[in-house]
Amino acid sequence: MRKYLSAIILSGAVALTGCAKPPSKIAPVAVASSEYAGKSCKHLLAQLNKTNTELSALEQKQRDKVAGDAIVVFLILVPPSSMAGDHEAEIALKKGEVIAIKRAMENRGC
Repeated sequence: MRKYLSAIILSGAVALTGCAKPPSKIAPVAVASSEYAGKSCKHLLAQLNKTNTELSALEQKQRDKVAGDAIVVFLILVPPSSMAGDHEAEIALKKGEVIAIKRAMENRGC
């Protein structure tokens, strides 16, 4: 009995390590605000809105992956995102871009 319990716990721990991260747990990557230097306030605002829209869409896809992983791990102990991947890198980049655009807007006085 103890062997089986240990095996189940170990399998669960291994399965959970491959699960998709919720968007709120994904840290932004550093993006240089110099990429946005020289842009007008109007252009920066448009870019910020576009990037926020893309980030929102990616975050929704990631939340769907998290939910799918939870259901599948419960049923078969293998998270699908560990094989199919998720949107973590894209979300981290978009979060970094949002920060860089806001910094550029602040520097420009927008």
